[in-house]
Amino acid sequence: MVFCTYCGQSFTRDEHLERHILTHTNVKPFKCFTCHMSFARRDLLQRHYTVHGKDQNQEVIPAANGMIPKSAGRTPIACSNCAKTKTKCDKKFPCSRCAGRNLKCTLRPTRRSTKNAQRMGVPPEGAVAVPPYTEQLGPQDGAVEVVCPSGSPRQQPHTLKPASPQTAVTISPENKPPTPAVDGPPGDFVQQPTSGPTPPPRQVQMSPSMQTPAVFVPYEDFAQASESSDSGSSPRFMLDWSQMQVPVGYEGVVQPTMLINQEMMFDPQGIPIGAPEDAMLPMMTEIVPPLITPLETPKAPRSLSDMDIGHPGNTLHQSRHISICSTHSFSQDVHGDALPIITARDAWTVFRCTPTVPSTSCPKTARLNLEMLEQTLRNHEGWSTWSPHWDEVDFAGTEHLTVMQLHESTRDKLLAITQSFLHKALEIHREGASLPSPASSHFSPGAHGGSNFVLLPPTRVLEYFLRSYANCFERYYPLTSRGILDANELMHCYNDRAASLLVLMMIAQGAMNILSREARMLTGGLTEACRISLFDLIERNVIMSGDPIVLHAALLFTVQAAWSGDKWQMDIAMGQRGMYFAMLRHSGVLESRSVAPTHPEHTNTDQLWIEWIQNESRSRLIYSWVMVDQDMALFHDTAPLFSVTELAAPLPDADRLWEAKSAAEWSSIFEQVHEFSGGYSSVGSGARPLSLRDLFRHFLDEEMIPLGIETTPLQLRLLLHPLQSLVCQYNQLLSCFSDSKSNRVQNPRAMTAASTRTRLEEVQSLLQRWFDLAERYLTANPMCPMMQTSLVIFHIISLNAVTNFPEIERLARRENIDGTYQQLVWMHKRCIFDLEEAVYHCGQVFRLIRSMPRGIRPPWWAGAIYRVGLILWTDSLIQRENMTPSNGMFPVPGPSFAIDALPPEHPLIVRYLTKREGVPCVTKRDGSQMAIDQPYPVLLHCIETIDEGVATRLSDGIRSKLDRLARG
Repeated sequence: MVFCTYCGQSFTRDEHLERHILTHTNVKPFKCFTCHMSFARRDLLQRHYTVHGKDQNQEVIPAANGMIPKSAGRTPIACSNCAKTKTKCDKKFPCSRCAGRNLKCTLRPTRRSTKNAQRMGVPPEGAVAVPPYTEQLGPQDGAVEVVCPSGSPRQQPHTLKPASPQTAVTISPENKPPTPAVDGPPGDFVQQPTSGPTPPPRQVQMSPSMQTPAVFVPYEDFAQASESSDSGSSPRFMLDWSQMQVPVGYEGVVQPTMLINQEMMFDPQGIPIGAPEDAMLPMMTEIVPPLITPLETPKAPRSLSDMDIGHPGNTLHQSRHISICSTHSFSQDVHGDALPIITARDAWTVFRCTPTVPSTSCPKTARLNLEMLEQTLRNHEGWSTWSPHWDEVDFAGTEHLTVMQLHESTRDKLLAITQSFLHKALEIHREGASLPSPASSHFSPGAHGGSNFVLLPPTRVLEYFLRSYANCFERYYPLTSRGILDANELMHCYNDRAASLLVLMMIAQGAMNILSREARMLTGGLTEACRISLFDLIERNVIMSGDPIVLHAALLFTVQAAWSGDKWQMDIAMGQRGMYFAMLRHSGVLESRSVAPTHPEHTNTDQLWIEWIQNESRSRLIYSWVMVDQDMALFHDTAPLFSVTELAAPLPDADRLWEAKSAAEWSSIFEQVHEFSGGYSSVGSGARPLSLRDLFRHFLDEEMIPLGIETTPLQLRLLLHPLQSLVCQYNQLLSCFSDSKSNRVQNPRAMTAASTRTRLEEVQSLLQRWFDLAERYLTANPMCPMMQTSLVIFHIISLNAVTNFPEIERLARRENIDGTYQQLVWMHKRCIFDLEEAVYHCGQVFRLIRSMPRGIRPPWWAGAIYRVGLILWTDSLIQRENMTPSNGMFPVPGPSFAIDALPPEHPLIVRYLTKREGVPCVTKRDGSQMAIDQPYPVLLHCIETIDEGVATRLSDGIRSKLDRLARG
């Protein structure tokens, strides 16, 4: 007798103790070579390989012919004859003892009903097997007829192929005489490959290699049998809880209702049956979260250059990994986007320079995205050899955050929750759909004959996506503290479903920036699945609407969907942003909170640091939503929804404090950032930055420099939000005035277009004041991605003050245009108010975007190129007419200069703005200059500029629109 040193349980054999200790130490020494899932026991790994159909040597595992599959996580019990005689039964059907003694092999009834067995297509309980020589076989020896017992509905017959004709039997109810077996046509039921399309319903002659047993649970049965779990709990794992040893403290988690044999459907004929004492299903050891998880996992010492990666431009020509899209039968473009997603571009509600179509006539893409996600997650072999292709230069040579390596337990837990998210989303989109759409009919889970069980990409692939997220998204929405992104810590918080949504959206956001078909399929599907589960989580528990993790996940979804390039996701993001903004308001986080000062000698520095991180996290989350409001309103030409008067929460503090890795480092930096006079310590004083409302008041009063108010790039960007609101307000007002001038005497206090234009010029002076603050900051600090983005937004807001972009897009769509020169001149004057100012800002946007590394640009960077390109295109329409010798007009004399290569303070730029002298040009790839007086070369230059960046669905859509406009 041996005892466990952890819990004191006794065992009679040493090997049983060794196997039991692994449940305490969380050591999983056995790893799958296909999906990289870890197991604590070798037999569990062997059973897991049956899911893939191949063992560790990539050899096909033969089906367990003649074996009865497990039901509800239990090992099949002995037949009635063997049980009566207390004889060992091999649990085949019929068993070898009954077949050798010419006995009727009868399955013993169990406590569970026979519904699951009928659904799975296995012999019902109480059925008997008659020896083969008492029957007359049909045309094909070995055919098996499944006859349902009386009182149960008749199921669709399945053609089962036994291992050999000698063991063929006929199954019939025990209380009925034997009936001849009638073999149906071979095409009655054909198991489809998991990654292939669904063929039309017709009879197919199977080859010998295809004649394998194929029994599965249809998705409709899964949807009816599954029950949604609580909003705050994990999905019900597929375990036999009655046989599981539960650690101390986990008793309340284990409930009988958590059994979900319906939710994960394996091919029962392919699962080898072990001894009864080893009867546990393959998913037990990896779904149960570890008992003890450290807050931080070991750092990943690898750099971008060490991970076998190349240039992103070579992705389309790589054949080293299996393309998941190669087996899809629907049309795709060169980057793997499905035809419905490409077709829906004409119905975009933003970036509309080509004729639009109504939303009611464009195809739906939500269900397609989910089914493409399901397909790509089933291609385990493709993901096992997949690797991204990027260049170290694309990420400026350094990583913004340190991404911790994922624990296998974290991936397993994330996988289990992802199953429920995906199945819930599929269930919602397939409800009421009597006929599948042509685009999505190729992706029916039940048509693949295996199971609805999917696997996440390997851990190393998930780490790639998380690193891409950290390098791109976190530079513009800095929400991760201490400079460390640890998904393991996130997954073990108080709400694992909300944390799973957050981690999945991080993965989707990171995959969006990688040029790969697989990554695009993963991004689109995860975004849609998380959208549904996020909304469901809030709907089930309204208190979650103010939860920081939920709001963080909602932020990532909104940004991802708004710039996804998918028409329907972009519309949903634009529509639901108001809901999330209202959630922020109602939670009360926008209001100011007084922090009582504490003395450092009475409080631990570590405690002060933790409290400061909590307060800073709240501020950064709030103002990240403000930046999302700013970006979406800017490119949709609408007013921001947030008002500066309601933003009373403190602004985010310096990034140095946010990235401090220890309390001592934070305390030292805090003394420098918030320095008190008289030698007093500022640590524990509760010093916080001003709110955006107070900062804007000082900005209007020109008190920032006299009061010595220092700003960060993030604070400067947020200061543009109220300025953008003012520009949008006056632009909308100007568009409401008629073009005809009235001769009647007007009231001196009446509002006119001239007075409104004066107000707009006052806002332009405020914009110039902001630019002076930005230059003042850059004289003492280096340029950073946040500052580059702030300057791009500044120039686009300035362009909105001197142009009417909605009218420019109407001109591009040729709406109400008769083609006459007089109307073209009138439209030009209506679209561009100050030509030189507009050309200057366009050139600066080109310069700033092209100076950013390819891999860390903001998600809307292609939209910025689109806007400046259309403005220059509109100007070139008039210049082409005016510059002909027949009109007697020639370009303004002066030297030519590159508007996208010179800084604002360059003498040629200053001369062009003040004296209107000079010929503006743009710089081509080879360094040569090109005039901007011809429409087609201007649009072609914009297309080439977009091609220089990493291609996304959004940039591909914008590029195609500019290309169509250039071709006329």
